[in-house]
Amino acid sequence: MTLLNYLNNLVKDVFQNNGYETEKMIVKVSDRPDLSHYQCNEAFNIARKLKENPKVIAEKITSILKENEIFSDVFVAGPGFINFIIKDSLLIKNVEELYNSKLDSKVENKKKIIIDYGGPNVAKPLHVGHLRSAIIGEGLKRLAKELGHEVIGDVHLGDFGRPLGLVILEIKRRKPDLVYFDENYDKDYPENSPVTIDELNEIYPVASQKAKENEDYMQEAREITAAIQDEKLKGHRGYYALWERIVNESKKDLKKSYDALGVSFELWRGESTCFKSIPKLLEILQKQNLIKVSEGATIMDVREESDKKELPPLILKTQSGSFGYQTTDLATIYERMEEFDPDEIWYVVDARQEMHFIQCFRAARKANIINQDTKLEFIGFGTMNGKDGKPFKTRDGGVMRLSDLLEIVEEFSLKKLKENNEQNFSEEELKDIAFKIANATIKYADALSNRLTDYIFDINKFTDTQGKTGPYILYSTVRIKSLLEKAKENSLEEGRILNPSSEEERKLMFTITRMNDILLSAYENKSLTEIVNYLYDLNSLYNSFYNSTKIIGEDNKEQRSSWIRLSRLVYLMNIKLLNILSIKEVEKM
Repeated sequence: MTLLNYLNNLVKDVFQNNGYETEKMIVKVSDRPDLSHYQCNEAFNIARKLKENPKVIAEKITSILKENEIFSDVFVAGPGFINFIIKDSLLIKNVEELYNSKLDSKVENKKKIIIDYGGPNVAKPLHVGHLRSAIIGEGLKRLAKELGHEVIGDVHLGDFGRPLGLVILEIKRRKPDLVYFDENYDKDYPENSPVTIDELNEIYPVASQKAKENEDYMQEAREITAAIQDEKLKGHRGYYALWERIVNESKKDLKKSYDALGVSFELWRGESTCFKSIPKLLEILQKQNLIKVSEGATIMDVREESDKKELPPLILKTQSGSFGYQTTDLATIYERMEEFDPDEIWYVVDARQEMHFIQCFRAARKANIINQDTKLEFIGFGTMNGKDGKPFKTRDGGVMRLSDLLEIVEEFSLKKLKENNEQNFSEEELKDIAFKIANATIKYADALSNRLTDYIFDINKFTDTQGKTGPYILYSTVRIKSLLEKAKENSLEEGRILNPSSEEERKLMFTITRMNDILLSAYENKSLTEIVNYLYDLNSLYNSFYNSTKIIGEDNKEQRSSWIRLSRLVYLMNIKLLNILSIKEVEKM
């Protein structure tokens, strides 16, 4: 149990024992840290219900809580705000418990969660638009695992839709003599892809543009899409084989890009994986009379009486006979329930896709293909923009690849390191540091911005070693590690944590006790922003404490040992929180 939960239960019991019904969480960290540690505003809620004076209620509760030995002071401020200042002894107790538990954050109510994030299309490189999905999804997955939940991350590739039909058609136009296009070919197809990843990256935009300008070209692409979506032996055998090789080639490239970003997936599935489940899904929907044909397309009505706006139907099958994203996403839900029976399924997707998922979630519940208590959650996010406030582009106006952005930030960081290389790092060391700084810069900057909002990526601002930046946290972590190594070299031991010797140390201890509350809140709100803000607060307070204290040079052995222990705890917390954000520490900086 966290300190906040302990206090909440304590205060709630006092309210209830005096005949007052309370909300679930009534104690929070004080809005005025200069005034108190915690506060409770529940007197106002109760006063409104009972039509009483909130200050009278607050003073009644305060008079009882004052008797509790864990508080150094409990007082009422303003018209009814109850404020709590806890004793140093309770701070120390909680700090020590956190240290001795090895920063254990596990919750009792563990869940099985599938997180759908990434969502790249095959035959197309990752671009900056995929960045937020990768960072947020990976962070939330690691956070949930840290809390003890069973979590499965699925990249969910776009590998069976019209884009693949367009790619195959363009390859056919360019290389018509390939065996994949010979309907009489009856041998095994070559194992390797006939096109490289660079060729694939160039082919799709060309094919896409042709389809916009030529309806016949688009129609042929639709027909190819329908052919590869058919069962292997019923569709075009060559198309299917070529599709397999394109997918495998793309996966290699995608894995390389995700590895560079520190992102990994437990499942590498896609739209194609669920196709075997579509006939069963359609059968279920048919038996419940949930589908109908409209203008040649097979659709499902997902409207509800409470809808204030018209909600379009879910399109299960297009006029051309192919299945779109809505069908595959619905079939994927069905398949995930059958195979994994998860408690929750999260979708980390661009906020502009919300309507699509509203339709899918409604269809899933209407068809009863999920358990009634299974939670389907859409976790939307805004765009990452350039200084002009528009989505990141290359200098020539094209979509910027994710690898290019990483390279730009890495080169920028390397240049800054070389300009200030006081420790005479080798070229290899500088490149390693620059790579880690670049990753930290991008991930911290992204998490710092509310995921629901668009944000501007300012490379100068976010590579700074001061302020709320990834490099600042890395620098602070290196600094603490250096202190601990120096202490070890001088055979200085760590000991029990003593009462805080200054207000800086007291504030630091209090902030340390909040870690698990922050993680729980970040999980509930699906917000990495809370973690990066906490990291900044923690390290700012530690650095203030560090600058005002001679830790290694302290003559008092017990005091010195206490400070070393406190420093180690902050270091371990940094490593844990950076790992949740998939940021690697830097050995030197």
